[in-house]
Amino acid sequence: MFYVSKITPFFFLLAFTDLFFASFSKALSFDYIFVGIVSVFGFILHTIIGAAYQIIPNSQQVKLENEKLQIFVFIASALSSFFIFLKNYPIASLFTLTAVVLFTVHIFPAVKDIKPVTVKFLTVSLVYMNIGALFFCMAFIPVDWLPSIPYQLAVHTITAGVMLNAIIGVELAWIPMLLMHSLNIRFAKTVFWMMQIGILILLLGFSMLQYKIVAAGAVVILIGLLIFFWIVVQSIRKSTHKEIPFVIKFFLSGHIFLVIGILMGAHIAGSGKLDTVPVHMDFMVFGFGGMTIAGAMLHLLPRIVWNMVHIKKAQEGKKIPNVFNILKKNEAMISFYVMLTGVFLMAVANFSELHTVRYITALVFIVGLVLFFRALFYRLYQLYTL
Repeated sequence: MFYVSKITPFFFLLAFTDLFFASFSKALSFDYIFVGIVSVFGFILHTIIGAAYQIIPNSQQVKLENEKLQIFVFIASALSSFFIFLKNYPIASLFTLTAVVLFTVHIFPAVKDIKPVTVKFLTVSLVYMNIGALFFCMAFIPVDWLPSIPYQLAVHTITAGVMLNAIIGVELAWIPMLLMHSLNIRFAKTVFWMMQIGILILLLGFSMLQYKIVAAGAVVILIGLLIFFWIVVQSIRKSTHKEIPFVIKFFLSGHIFLVIGILMGAHIAGSGKLDTVPVHMDFMVFGFGGMTIAGAMLHLLPRIVWNMVHIKKAQEGKKIPNVFNILKKNEAMISFYVMLTGVFLMAVANFSELHTVRYITALVFIVGLVLFFRALFYRLYQLYTL
């Protein structure tokens, strides 16, 4: 690992806190606007910013300049989450825009070569991040000389434009690497262009609140995802691993929820039946976002912390501990199954009129989050303090 970002663990902790708040809101009094905003502009956005601080400099083999600037990005992000928790969306949106603009100014000079397909995905994700942050402001801060933006457009600019591009792009690099198999570049480029076309159509539909166009965009995105799945399946088939790495299991489960969520979203957009929107959100936020990002944290964070410990122990002349002796695969997989069960139960519970049922099912997912926190953050804290 060429460059180690010390700010990434803090962004991951902030994102985890955002997801916790979203889960508790789901359990106690389901306000789907709050759950959507804290999940998208909190959990998802902060995870991607944190991961990008590690991934982008390493993809370019450069050291990030002016590292202290990332502290201000984190402070603005934390304040954004704080005001989202208070449901003060106008102030929260201003801090979100501040964090994103500072982040872009800081990270963009590090991008020298956009030829690799993963870098293409990340660069487009960065563009949508700025557009989505601006839309967040425009949706909740009325200005006479600016057009009114539906908050649905702001939310989906982040989920489709930022999250899909970032996750698919990174997984196209990580999954073949974890399986020790080369990436099919030609099909990866096809995935890139299909996703961009689909996302543009989707967002155009939301900008006009024309849900038939939204449904058409969702179908194009789904075609791109099917090509992506083909690449993944081919990598698994040609792999010499006796068992699929548990990180990839998190990825695959998340993408199953993604396909279901997109199909449901296309159905909602095409039919106009909005009563199943909460189910769509559960699959997309807690299913796709929660499971996939959990897998990404399990892959990236141990390597960051181990490198930090490596440097510290090497300077002290002490023995360097093995990160795999600290992390427990069984703990990670228990959290995986509990979170997986929680997502399905929460989705089904939306059809129940009993609040107790919704509370208990959300509690299952929250228990999974606690187990995940122990399996990753607590174990890495033990590693760092050895």
